[in-house]
Amino acid sequence: MSFSGENIICFAGEDWWYHNPHSNLHIMQSFAKNNRVLFVNSIGVQAPGLGEGRYILKKIWGKFLSLMRYLKKAESNIYVFTPLALPQIVRWQRAVQRINKALLLIQLRIVLKVLKFERPVLWVCLPTFKDIAIALKKDAKCLVYYCVDNIAHYNGVLNPYIAELETVLQRNADVSFFVNHDLAEKAKAVYPSTFHLGHGVDYEHFSKAQSGMLPKPGDLEMIKGPIVGYIGALVHLDYELVKFLAKKNRDISFVFIGNVQGDISAIKNEQNVYFLGKKDYDQLPNYLQEMTCLSIFYATDNVFGQYRNPKKLLEYLASGKPIVSVPIMELKYFQGLITVAEDYEAFDRAIHEAISLDTLQKKNNRIQYAKDHTWDQVSSEAAVHMAASMK
Repeated sequence: MSFSGENIICFAGEDWWYHNPHSNLHIMQSFAKNNRVLFVNSIGVQAPGLGEGRYILKKIWGKFLSLMRYLKKAESNIYVFTPLALPQIVRWQRAVQRINKALLLIQLRIVLKVLKFERPVLWVCLPTFKDIAIALKKDAKCLVYYCVDNIAHYNGVLNPYIAELETVLQRNADVSFFVNHDLAEKAKAVYPSTFHLGHGVDYEHFSKAQSGMLPKPGDLEMIKGPIVGYIGALVHLDYELVKFLAKKNRDISFVFIGNVQGDISAIKNEQNVYFLGKKDYDQLPNYLQEMTCLSIFYATDNVFGQYRNPKKLLEYLASGKPIVSVPIMELKYFQGLITVAEDYEAFDRAIHEAISLDTLQKKNNRIQYAKDHTWDQVSSEAAVHMAASMK
């Protein structure tokens, strides 16, 4: 079915300006080739906590800079809007939700009039946008709920209020997408217009790591190989696993790229563990190129961790490098492409096998999978279901 000439409002779970590109951003860039997009920056599901350390200051500063832009054209056919909204303070969530509904509706209606966005498609990622989306639905072509995480369990435990918002949002959605197969199946049993929509990859960008010809980042010059690498937000990770591996393998360097969120005191003094901070999106292939093996160190002792579907996995695959991961449910759909280690000792063995026993055929299989799962392909799949649901 054709999907073009539409006005799409994306209520995102991230910030266009200060996050590296997330799935919403990639999908909206794809949609923007034939449609207009208003990307509404995240209002969050909870206020930043003191446990996030120095990262909280970066977060606040990033949000301030986004607010200074307020409404700005970012790319062809894409406008980015950072609404004024109260932080999602957990103990006052219901009151905050009511106030934010009023604040956002006033701002959005002005923005939509300025941009001449009529009869929009509503793409909602965060349950905290529920009231806004339902209020706008009567004048919209369709309401889409796009779920990338088991968000009600973000801190590892159930937040009943967020779960309630999510339930109401899905009940009102014309179509729902889940990046996790198991969550999609559970939801589909109640809401038939629910579909699995996996992550894609910016293959052209991340495949540059295959060449071996990219400049080596300066902060890797003094780090000895082999390197086991991790790229992404450093939150909800199993640092005890990292500590175990680092102590057992002093000849291997463990390199982390991303903002540190939370306490890393247990391992920050390990001499072969390196935290290099967040890097520009353009530089990520340079770091992937220098890594021998790539890893996923998610904590799996909670519901949130078990239902994750790492966007980084497709980016890892595009680099061609071998991958070792902790066991999470979604990875059963990637058999033959990565090694899933059931415990610490198995992870240790898998790293050594990835470093010394990888083959060209395995590498080519990883690369081919990434080639077959670009963001354009993901957005085309979503568009079929959206077009079918339009009023």
